[in-house]
Amino acid sequence: MRYDIDSINRRKQRAKVLKIILGIILIILVYNIILVGISMIDGNKFNLFGYSAYIITSDSMTPEINKGDVVITRKIGEDEIEVNDIITFYEEGQNITHRVMEITDVDGYKEYKTKGDNNQVEDSKTVNFDNINGKVILKIPFLGSIISFMKNQIILLIIVLIILIVCLYKMQKNDKSEMRRRKKEIEEKKQ
Repeated sequence: MRYDIDSINRRKQRAKVLKIILGIILIILVYNIILVGISMIDGNKFNLFGYSAYIITSDSMTPEINKGDVVITRKIGEDEIEVNDIITFYEEGQNITHRVMEITDVDGYKEYKTKGDNNQVEDSKTVNFDNINGKVILKIPFLGSIISFMKNQIILLIIVLIILIVCLYKMQKNDKSEMRRRKKEIEEKKQ
């Protein structure tokens, strides 16, 4: 009898840990989808808690970052940028993600020489700190291709909401089933 109770308790603990892990993964996934979706709608000028998302539209950073990947950037201070960091900056009406090759000080202001890993030459213009959107901290392969395929953000939002509702419904149904089972076990023990 003791063995069965221990086995049941271990299963319950594993199920609880699994629910927590799935919940955390779901929160991270929804956060990233919302971040990418809002960034797309707002022309990549939106940031959430200092983070922004950008869909890579060229092969200039291949093989490190490929066309169709999504990069998540974090807004950082001027002193936090170092040579070899990958940054996203705004230039001539578009956002560009390239590697910092050199940092120079011009009249007390830092300027950054950048280059795409797949490009033969460095970028012709230097980048001022004011034009830097952030430092790349995460790459999500293929997500940009999927989002670009689903150009209508309403469809994307509906799909995410349906997945979220189904997951939450399933978790709630399992919790209710577990509660009924426990209640039945308690009643049986009383008899």
